[in-house]
Formats: sequence, structure tokens, C-alpha cells
Amino acid sequence: MDTHQQGFAKLVTMIDAIEVGMLTTADESGHMRSRPMATQRAEDGCLWFFTSRDSPKVEEIRKDCQVNVSYSDPANQIFVSVSGLARTLRDEAKIRKLWTGQAQRWFPEGPEDPRIALLSVEITAAEYWDVDACKMRELMKSNASPSELEAATEHKAMS
Repeated sequence: MDTHQQGFAKLVTMIDAIEVGMLTTADESGHMRSRPMATQRAEDGCLWFFTSRDSPKVEEIRKDCQVNVSYSDPANQIFVSVSGLARTLRDEAKIRKLWTGQAQRWFPEGPEDPRIALLSVEITAAEYWDVDACKMRELMKSNASPSELEAATEHKAMS
């Protein structure tokens, strides 16, 4: 596995652990709008979500497909930012494949609910920060320099 593949594998592991990301789109006025979205799967360079076909974000994505999804786990000092190209689609086989009990809460009619759409984000760039919390605490206690503190953080940018 090359370095890029290792970085992407770690990115997917982090996203899977955090589960909910903040999807940011641009509205018709160009203002940024963010909302929480439960990630169903991260695979083949894409993030997958369920959404309602009549959600305002569907129209926002139709007009401007560039989005950002950010993930944060402050307790474990893990942060992820994903930029990509979003699209919505209705693929009943994929909906059934990704279906979970969590989705059932939003779409009580089940995977056949005609309101369900898939939202796919093709990842064009991503970054993550993974802070070694134990090492960071020790460095902070010892009044370490900013460069020593930065060294306790694994940061990777991918495109």
C-alpha cells in the first residue's frame, strides 16, 4: 500500500469512527450553510449519505456541486476536512445496501420511501489532523515549544 492509499485508509477509519460530519454547501445567495449528516459509507473515493429529495441542499448542490464535509472528535483530538463534488441520485440497490436502523428514523417508510435520495461526495481533496493526546499533555506540562507541540500532531493533506 503506497503512502496515498495509507493516508486515505486512515481518513476512512477516522470518518467511520466519527460518523457524523458537517456538510457545507453554498445557498442561492452564496452564503455558506452547514448541517449535520450521518455518513453511511466512505468507499472508492466517495462519501455516501441519505437525504430527502425535497431538502434545500439538493437544489444548492444542483447549482454548485462543490462542498465540504468536516468531522471533529475533540475528545480524541481528531479532525478531518473533506472537499469534493456532490451529486444526488436515486439508486435503489445502493440505498438498500447502505440502509441502517439510523436511516429508518429519518425515513420510517423504509428504503422504498420515494423521498430518499443518495448524496454522494466525490473526494477531491482532504486533510486530517490526529493529535497524540498523551504526548501533547506531556509536552504542554513541560512548556514545550510550538514546534514540539506541532510535532505531536499527525497532519496529512491529500488531493
